[in-house]
Amino acid sequence: MKKINLLLLFLLLACALPAQDGISVFIGRANRYASVELSDYRKRLCLEYNISNHSLDDYYRRCGNDWGNVGIALEIARTSGKKMRDVCDYYKRYHRYGWNRILVEIGIKPGSMYYNPFYNRVHHHSDCWHEYYNSYCERHDKFHHKKHKYKKPKKHHKRHCRHYDDDDDDDDDDD
Repeated sequence: MKKINLLLLFLLLACALPAQDGISVFIGRANRYASVELSDYRKRLCLEYNISNHSLDDYYRRCGNDWGNVGIALEIARTSGKKMRDVCDYYKRYHRYGWNRILVEIGIKPGSMYYNPFYNRVHHHSDCWHEYYNSYCERHDKFHHKKHKYKKPKKHHKRHCRHYDDDDDDDDDDD
């Protein structure tokens, strides 16, 4: 019996980890785009989910002041049919456990009719945020594809060509 429970736990974790990773990628990409084009990001959310700017500001405050969380919460509300106010309440109650816990509590879990459509839309929007960010960087000559490590500047000493200044006042001429 313990082996079966252990196997079921392992299978549940194996299914949940890629899902959590997809949500994390979405949040990261949405935040990255919002950091460079916040007005356009807000406009796209308002149009996509048919909400007002005032409501969007309220959701931003209720979702931990994180634009990626707002995007995920809006998608959860659309997929599940719940009101955004309810999704924000679930976020407030369960955010320390992660988005997977919030999804399970709302009813978007493996095997439910909402699971595949939700993750398909999250993947699609994640790709869109990534493309929008790259487009912005190309238009503004900003390429942020790699984070460069700090390198200590090299010291350029010419050891063999050092010139010493003889500053003593005595005259070394032995004439």
